[in-house]
Amino acid sequence: MNPYYTSLIQEIDRQIEQKKYDRALEMIQAEQDLPYVPQDAADALEERRKDCIANFDPPHKDPDLESLIHGNVHQQEYAVTLMKSVNLRQYEQEVQYLLDSEVLTDEIKGELIEELMEQRIDHSFTMKKSGLDVTFVPDLIPSAEEDETLVQTNRIFEEWFGNDNPTFERFCKRLLEQERLENRPFDFTDVEPLSIAAAIVRLVAESFGQSEEYAAFLKIHQLQNIVEQPLLIERRGDNHEK
Repeated sequence: MNPYYTSLIQEIDRQIEQKKYDRALEMIQAEQDLPYVPQDAADALEERRKDCIANFDPPHKDPDLESLIHGNVHQQEYAVTLMKSVNLRQYEQEVQYLLDSEVLTDEIKGELIEELMEQRIDHSFTMKKSGLDVTFVPDLIPSAEEDETLVQTNRIFEEWFGNDNPTFERFCKRLLEQERLENRPFDFTDVEPLSIAAAIVRLVAESFGQSEEYAAFLKIHQLQNIVEQPLLIERRGDNHEK
């Protein structure tokens, strides 16, 4: 870790030792908002963020946050953003309310679920998914780093495009992230990496107007017989209308 981050982490640790969790959290979030943080520093900051959230015990719930949670779709989306910096164990009823929301998209709900996963919440929640009632425990869901299908799919994108077309690679990884959030609370452990990779590459190629190039790509990589994984992000508009 470079000297700047070593010094910063030491100062954050001092704030935590003095139980100034709000100040420590402000320092952590200011760094995490930067476009690039070295991985070792990012890991150290995230560890301390979780520590702050677990120990930060405000005397009462934020009335503004409560109002946003029960507001319109834009207010609820903002509430989900704010809830990434609070101890969600104190907001389990509010979390359930947002998961039951008929106006929030599954992608936004996925962001909330992943924050529950980050905070290792072991309480069960329910939500409707594709017309079914689903019960899940966030702490039992594999993270993106633990889900081997997601790890391998990202590697495939890097192998296919990392050297020659990094812009295309970034779009593929971004769509995979959206698909992951859209799919929560489910994981991808039973999905073939090549099948989801091929589907996402096709979607990106279509958005770039490169359908012919995609057909050639399939031949080059001998993927003509791959059965694509159906993507939720392709039909989320229909799902949201329902």
